[in-house]
Amino acid sequence: MKDQALALLREMTGNPAAEFHDGQFQAISQLVEYQSKLLVVQKTGWGKSAVYFIATKLLRMQGKGPTIIISPLIALMRNQIERAGQLGLKVVSINSSQSPEQNDYAKQQIINQNVDAVIISPEQLANDEMIEDVLSHIISNIGLFVVDEAHCISDWGHDFRPDYRRIVRVLQHMPANMPILATTATANHRVINDINQQLGRYLQTIRGDLKRNSLYLQNIPTSSRVERMAWLAEKIPQLEGTGIVYVKTVRDSELLADWLNHHGIKAACYYGGADDQERIRLEQALLSNSIKVLVATSALGMGFDKPDLGFVIHFQLPGSIVEYYQQVGRAGRGIDHAYGILMNGAETQEIQSYFIQNAFPKEEEIEQILDAIEKCGGLKLYDIESKTNLKFSRIQAVLKFLSVESPSPIYKDAQNKYCRNEQDYSLPYDRIARVSQVKEQEWKQLTDYHQSKSCLMKELTLALDDPLADNCNNCMNCVPKQQISSNVKHEVVLAAAEFVKMRYVKIKARKQFARSSSVAREAFPQFQFAFRDQSLQASDGLALSRWKDGVWGDVVAEGKKQGRFGDELLAPMVKMINSMQFDQKPQWLSYVPSLRHPQLVKDFAYRLAAQLGIPCKDAIVMTSVRPPQKTMQNSFKQSQNLDGAFEIDTTQGFTTPVLLLDDAVDSGWTFTVTAALLRRAGVQAVYPIALTSTAQQDQGE
Repeated sequence: MKDQALALLREMTGNPAAEFHDGQFQAISQLVEYQSKLLVVQKTGWGKSAVYFIATKLLRMQGKGPTIIISPLIALMRNQIERAGQLGLKVVSINSSQSPEQNDYAKQQIINQNVDAVIISPEQLANDEMIEDVLSHIISNIGLFVVDEAHCISDWGHDFRPDYRRIVRVLQHMPANMPILATTATANHRVINDINQQLGRYLQTIRGDLKRNSLYLQNIPTSSRVERMAWLAEKIPQLEGTGIVYVKTVRDSELLADWLNHHGIKAACYYGGADDQERIRLEQALLSNSIKVLVATSALGMGFDKPDLGFVIHFQLPGSIVEYYQQVGRAGRGIDHAYGILMNGAETQEIQSYFIQNAFPKEEEIEQILDAIEKCGGLKLYDIESKTNLKFSRIQAVLKFLSVESPSPIYKDAQNKYCRNEQDYSLPYDRIARVSQVKEQEWKQLTDYHQSKSCLMKELTLALDDPLADNCNNCMNCVPKQQISSNVKHEVVLAAAEFVKMRYVKIKARKQFARSSSVAREAFPQFQFAFRDQSLQASDGLALSRWKDGVWGDVVAEGKKQGRFGDELLAPMVKMINSMQFDQKPQWLSYVPSLRHPQLVKDFAYRLAAQLGIPCKDAIVMTSVRPPQKTMQNSFKQSQNLDGAFEIDTTQGFTTPVLLLDDAVDSGWTFTVTAALLRRAGVQAVYPIALTSTAQQDQGE
């Protein structure tokens, strides 16, 4: 069989001299000849997909049924299907990035049993219709079951995904003698044991050497955001080939891409919220070397394969040393030398703490949702928002977590409503505590690694419990002379600071007051806003900074702490206002009042108006103390909290366009409501301006 398998490898790769990597044929043989259940732990670039596609081809030639591949990798679905086609395999995928028509076509091909392999994203397993109406046609005749990126099934894995838990339930309906292949490049002993426990205790593990000989690893000492920006602008042009700069937030992906382009380095930003077609376009731009750098969040993760990638740079520490290995391993897969560079900044600790603290639902969040569902006799997803004080994204995360618990306290009925089951439910506190503790330990392990004086590659592979871990003789600590200098020119640092200072935050005017007329009536019984009324809409505006951004955002934060915004903020605010494009030039200035801090914004508003040479008026009156907007977690609660909170002092008599100042903008609801009241009182146009933006929607992928 080996000759047959080798011929398929050469056909698949288009390389007549290709040979199997250590362990590849062993895995294929175990699956095809012995129907084994395998866990393959091999470094990125080893060729795990070649194993399951060649095994699929051989099994199909024997008359066995099709392969099911569970994979989170949209990127893999796009480029690996092409490789499988070189073996004459008909592979279809079902995932959220495809159009309904594409998914319907794929489902029909499965029902007609006209496929050799099916790649399914894990969230599809939540769809009962998918299981009952589609997969049921082939489920008793599966030739091979593949769990790609199997660490996602483990709580201990760096990229745990609740939907992967559904795999265990699906396997219960599969033939007992069906071969199983689970693959990963990032699993230590703890994760391997968890995978074994969930997929079955008879998994045979094939492990390889995880050392990446082509990677030169280097750590840059902790530095400020603008110093790291300067380093990127100076050093990236010196690096051969193209690469990836990983960041932890959408905000930084946009900032760094713009900064690098500003310095003549062709860059683009990539993150999870981007349109699927745009992400495909960006991946292709990097694959074709049309850009020098893709600045990406972890959304550009597993499955992206560019063998000649010359460098991977982390602008901040990732979440763990295991995650770092997975991401830095994108570089140097098919070339002799590539750089993996790890940077760190003061902001990283706060971001990582946020991720760890929000990895699991809180008891109070679960109680809110379960109580709301039970009291209402079932609720659709969007209706839960008005019944709870939780962010919509958080509601989605909690529902997903609960739906994969066993037994689950919720279910979906025929009307697509979430309903409550009868059994009691309590959070798995012990499990959550253990996982959170491990994540804290892994974070410390990574911060220690960043300061390490020993071989960096050995430290990485030891963290993955690689029994073959050894010095690489190819990192900054093994071969210091190959280091890229961490020094940067002072003038470039100053230029980076100025770039951030001039990077104003857009305040986008809300175009409607609610999702529907009924929701608007529920949110605004006093103000009685229609769900959409263009005549009451604010214009777009600007905020000077982002909260604690290293420049003006720090100055604003200190001013808020001291109870007075300093005069040094006046000139940059005037400069920002002068940069704005006005349909109708504002003739006066007003501000959003506060009963808790009555002088803070008012005092600055009068000083700013004097600098602009226009009057400042106390046009808005706050009628009652409300809970701070920052305690309102979703759009419905934020809008409802402001209903009846303000009045307009019509004795001021101003109807000309106005600048409306607040110290901070987050959801934008305060500007939306106060601007609507001003417009209703006859003001022609309202331009919101703020000292800083505290919005967190760009936190994460």
